Amino acid sequence: MANYQLFLLDQNRSIVWKEENQQAPQPNTIHYPDGEKMLHFSLALADYEQEGFPAKSVLQYQADSQTGWAVADQLNQPHHLVLILESPLDTEAGQLVIELGQQSVYKHLLINRFSIQSTSASTVAEFAQIPKYIQPILSLPLTDRTTKQKEILSQYYRNVTPSLKTERDQLHKLKQKLTDLKPYTTSPIMQELAKEKRRETRIQLRGNFQQVADLVNARTPSVFHRFPMSEPVNRLGLAKWLVSRENPLTARVIANRYWEQLFGTGLVQTSEEFGTQGTLPSHPELLDWLAIELMDNNWDLKHLLRILVNSATYRQSSKVTSELLELDPKNHWLARGPRIRLSAEMIRDQALFVSGLLSPKMFGQPVNPPQPSMGIKAAFGSSIDWETSTGEDRYRRGIYTRWRRSNPYPSMVTFDAPDRRVCTVRRSRSNTPLQALVVLNDPVYVEAAQSLAQFLTVTKWELSDKIRLGIRQTLIRPAKDLEVQFLRELYQSAYQYYESNPKQAYLATTNPLNPNNLENNDDIETVSLAAWVIVCNTLLNLDEMFMKR
Repeated sequence: MANYQLFLLDQNRSIVWKEENQQAPQPNTIHYPDGEKMLHFSLALADYEQEGFPAKSVLQYQADSQTGWAVADQLNQPHHLVLILESPLDTEAGQLVIELGQQSVYKHLLINRFSIQSTSASTVAEFAQIPKYIQPILSLPLTDRTTKQKEILSQYYRNVTPSLKTERDQLHKLKQKLTDLKPYTTSPIMQELAKEKRRETRIQLRGNFQQVADLVNARTPSVFHRFPMSEPVNRLGLAKWLVSRENPLTARVIANRYWEQLFGTGLVQTSEEFGTQGTLPSHPELLDWLAIELMDNNWDLKHLLRILVNSATYRQSSKVTSELLELDPKNHWLARGPRIRLSAEMIRDQALFVSGLLSPKMFGQPVNPPQPSMGIKAAFGSSIDWETSTGEDRYRRGIYTRWRRSNPYPSMVTFDAPDRRVCTVRRSRSNTPLQALVVLNDPVYVEAAQSLAQFLTVTKWELSDKIRLGIRQTLIRPAKDLEVQFLRELYQSAYQYYESNPKQAYLATTNPLNPNNLENNDDIETVSLAAWVIVCNTLLNLDEMFMKR
């Protein structure tokens, strides 16, 4: 019965409503004389939501089987969906038509049994947002709630009540600070496997892993003292075995390395080899005494260092006669004090310290001091250039310099710092022209010379007195008259040059990497400051500046 018309007549047989339909009606077709009114929802809440299929997606109908509310992770369990109307439904009579669309292509995900309930309570939205584990407790009378349930409610209340928002925000900030501290205060701990989970280790015949022989266990070499039977055969037992008084080797090695750091050469010259391929100790009784002293004082390294630096051997002069130099060129007899060049890290620190730039800041992240930008790519395409640190981090100690394996800090490599591709127990010391060029031209040392020059320029002394002050500041000794005369002539020569070349004077007193990024001090005459930079650069380039005597 297609193309039909429906009429609604009043008591006078007058048409009050009319509807035309071109398609045949369904057996359960419903018509609305007042017109069909769509009800819109403003909020959708659910006790559980599958990831990517939230409850709010039902508010916007889409003919798409890939959207909607879903609970695939918790099938065969009761769930509820709460829909809040935009405005309350205020009607005395009428009929609600609910269309439920289930478009999933997976039949086992369709709703099996469900019920629809309605309420006019204004608190339904608040109740629906309460966590699922809280709702059953709220449904119980106050007298029926257990102590544990009351504690759960109290904890939930403290987390949501507006009256405690300030305290919650403060607690959140403190927890965030604690989280930020953990990477610096937490140490990973290696835990030993249970005995039944440890792997078996067997001898491989001729190195063939497919042909194994007897089972072997962890033990120490028989040439050393016996492993204590009372200790567990693990890392802790090995550590105790290493520092046992029956094992003098550990204390000897430690004492020898500290001696080497202070004197330049260890009592055993081959500090990396105490075996048959190494050298014999030059003073075996002294080495044994230092080792015993270290063990007797509970391995106190400060005590060991105090003994070494306060000894008459260490405090004697490093001056040497031609006769003594011929008899003992490497000072094995300890007839004079040590005279060695500082390490690569200490050389940079020394220049920054005498210029007043060195930062005393301790701990923290690695820093990026100035280095030449060469645009060179390292292995796997990574650049070896970096963005120079600013502020105090620019002048931190060399130990905090960022270190890249096989791509170390260039100026330190020039002073024999290892590239850390392999373990280096003892650094070698070389003397090359490149080292003088680094101290003369590297931006770090140029900045140090500029800072020291500013200090001397603002000092209200005579020229010769300023030169003497600069020598004492860098070399820690009184200046000689000949040195003062030479540096005075150098200053006057540099002053005349920069007086006739003001642009060069400006470049000599500004940032060596980017002159436009460093403001000059207007209270200091640029020409005079530039001349002092040359003098200070000369002082920092002296061999005596980086030698320990």
